[in-house]
Amino acid sequence: MDKVAHVINQFASKIEIPIYFMLVPNSIYINQEKLPQYVETYDQKEIINNFYKNLDNKIKKIDVVDILLENKDKYLYFKTDHHMTSLGTYLSYTKFCEIANIQPEKLENYELNTVSKDFLGTFDSKAQVINQEKDQIDIYLNSYNQDIISAEYDKQTTNSIFNKEYLDKKDKYSFFLNGNNAKVVVKTKVENNRKLLVIKDSYAHIMAQFLCQNYSEIHFIDPRYYKASLTEYIKQNNITEVLFLYNVSNIVTDLGILSLN
Repeated sequence: MDKVAHVINQFASKIEIPIYFMLVPNSIYINQEKLPQYVETYDQKEIINNFYKNLDNKIKKIDVVDILLENKDKYLYFKTDHHMTSLGTYLSYTKFCEIANIQPEKLENYELNTVSKDFLGTFDSKAQVINQEKDQIDIYLNSYNQDIISAEYDKQTTNSIFNKEYLDKKDKYSFFLNGNNAKVVVKTKVENNRKLLVIKDSYAHIMAQFLCQNYSEIHFIDPRYYKASLTEYIKQNNITEVLFLYNVSNIVTDLGILSLN
């Protein structure tokens, strides 16, 4: 984590636009009272706080731990997968809006749509529990995330941030933002000329549905696969803000973020 903070501070020193960092805890921390007796796990809140202290003051830190703990009785994380649900992601999104001076849409103004009731994710693939209760995938729809200009992925361009083809496959989470790509550029019909670069892991994919209403362009880059200079990318694409979005378990093993330039 110290190495990651050092690399991010170096990266931040090269650019002058606002930079945000959201480090999201995992379900093993938020729901730790559900673990079997005597199971030990590390304090993710302490890790996040220590990591934030090591980041340069110019980087605006987004704390989502408390709001997730306050709502832990709700369906914030998939039970069979390591990702957050749309509801957990929305709560995290509201904390981002507070720091980024953005007005979030109220949850009741979205149309709740259940796209799958038989999702078995990464935890299920590892555990292979017989008769495992399946997860439900919900999305929150409005005119901003349903009616976009384009979504440019590595190998195709569509007019949607959702790919329904994955709902018939094992990897249903790839319904969000078409799975893992080196780069995705979403162009919305919002006319504010705010362009957000999201440097991320897959926790950011489900966030796209909410960011669509706040930015004219959202650029998602996964440094595990994208190896060109991001400082140059920011200049070439007139990026106005940068958001780092990672989950705690992944950032400690993700070697891609250590190669930022």
